[in-house]
Amino acid sequence: MKKRNRFAAAALAALLLAGSAPSALALDATPPMYQQFGYDSAEDFTRSYLGNFVHFDYDTASDMFRRYVQQLHADPSLGFSYFGLEDMDMLYRYIDYGQWKDMDDYCRQAAREMIQTADYRSEQLAVQLNGQAVKFPDVQPERANNRTMVPFRAIAEALGAEVDYNAGAITAKKDGQTLAFSLGGKQLTATDSVGKTVKTVQLDTAPYKKGGRTYVPVRFFAEAFGLTVQWDQDMQTAVLYDRAALVSDIDSKFTVLNKWIKAQPSTENARTLRTVATIGAVYTAFDTIDGDKDYKVDVKAEILANGQAVEATVTVDLRVLASYFLDDPQADDVLTAAQAALLRSALSNVKLELLCNADSGDLYLKCPAVTKILAIDETDNADLKALSNGAWLHINWADSTFGALFSENLKILKNNTFTSVGESIVASAESAVVEYEFGWEYLYDDVAYEVNNLNDLLGDKKFTASGSRYTAKLDKQNDDSGKTITGSCMLNTADGSFSGTLESRSDSWNTTKTVLTFSGSVQNCKLNVTCHTKNTGILSLDITLTTTESSVEPKNAPPAGDKIVEWT
Repeated sequence: MKKRNRFAAAALAALLLAGSAPSALALDATPPMYQQFGYDSAEDFTRSYLGNFVHFDYDTASDMFRRYVQQLHADPSLGFSYFGLEDMDMLYRYIDYGQWKDMDDYCRQAAREMIQTADYRSEQLAVQLNGQAVKFPDVQPERANNRTMVPFRAIAEALGAEVDYNAGAITAKKDGQTLAFSLGGKQLTATDSVGKTVKTVQLDTAPYKKGGRTYVPVRFFAEAFGLTVQWDQDMQTAVLYDRAALVSDIDSKFTVLNKWIKAQPSTENARTLRTVATIGAVYTAFDTIDGDKDYKVDVKAEILANGQAVEATVTVDLRVLASYFLDDPQADDVLTAAQAALLRSALSNVKLELLCNADSGDLYLKCPAVTKILAIDETDNADLKALSNGAWLHINWADSTFGALFSENLKILKNNTFTSVGESIVASAESAVVEYEFGWEYLYDDVAYEVNNLNDLLGDKKFTASGSRYTAKLDKQNDDSGKTITGSCMLNTADGSFSGTLESRSDSWNTTKTVLTFSGSVQNCKLNVTCHTKNTGILSLDITLTTTESSVEPKNAPPAGDKIVEWT
């Protein structure tokens, strides 16, 4: 679950924060909180996004839940601010509309939001390990020298290490590796099973003793044991995870898919890859009075990429699109005859050129046809006039998160460095946290969501084998949106080929049915997509993709002398 608006009215702050204190006599709700949210156990609930609180364990959260539900039944307005409700009449209308099943359901959901808000507002530092909150039974983490300091024994035991104190020397042993340090010292030494020093780490904040507990900087110790460490500023949480173990656990569910990935030819030694895509599109608009009308569009794209640069050219004839709009009787009220003629001419031969330097973050675009349309009502705009006459639009994204991700993904695609399903899912989730600022606290939730979805479609249990050919039959019902996916998919782990047919139907809003057929290999494949919207029309796409090695290097900047317009 991504970040959402969890801030309630200021008047609730005291109530929520007071309710967040751990209860010595915590009582679960009746029935238990986890059952009320559809889970089989407290453990399953705390692993889900609904119950994965940072600062509260299940017992504390369930006691808060029980008390909040009682308060909400007595005064439902306590939860209004979470859902934008103004009064009881609006609440009852929402219940009638199906937002909640009944008043009990409203109180449950509002109580959970109250717990989440108290969790979010807590200023207590927290530590998450492999998706689960680390419990500190007595003293809590704190900040020192801008570092998150944690009670050593609690974090070491959570990591699965054996702790020993001996004459001032403190050690933690795990999997044959020993970490040693001393109070007040700024050096951490790691030795292997035979006592050989593997590495020495200099600490910028020395371990110290407070309240009878030894505090250590969590990042240095976690990284010394091979964990990845991230900081979630919003939740004030140090997020630790064993990335290698996470990837391995995911890969254990997708051995067939990983065999197929391994069968793909490597492109690591190719200097440049050339991809050619052709798309034939036909849209049939249903008309029961004057007869159905077909609108056809052909697209061709050529892309050169070498890991550092991309050069792409896309050509498309969109005269049919102009006809679609200009045939509308209201078009005459919007465009003059000259403007309509310009629209037809511009769309008859659309050519988009793109040059990208992944290292510098420079992007150049040229598409006179589109610019001419944009300039119809802005004839005095000098930049649009230049772009209409073939100038390049220059954008630099070197300092943007998107630019950094684009550069990294370009190298990954060229070098085919996604070696497994697990690596792909984890890397994608990590990139999403950075790009969209979701927060590291939700990383495991995001990964679990993607794994579950893919497992329902292409997990090992879905496949039956016939030699090197593995066939998965799909029959997935999505109860939340009324969407069904059926069909089959064949993967050949010997030559890396694939084929299949998938059909998706959605009955929410307009009923649509989409059919995808595909065959070939990653380097040479054909796809057909048909999307049928009930009583409206059918869109059909025939797509061919071919990728080969090329001796031609992509250009990363316009030719000398070409006019360039800066993006402002």
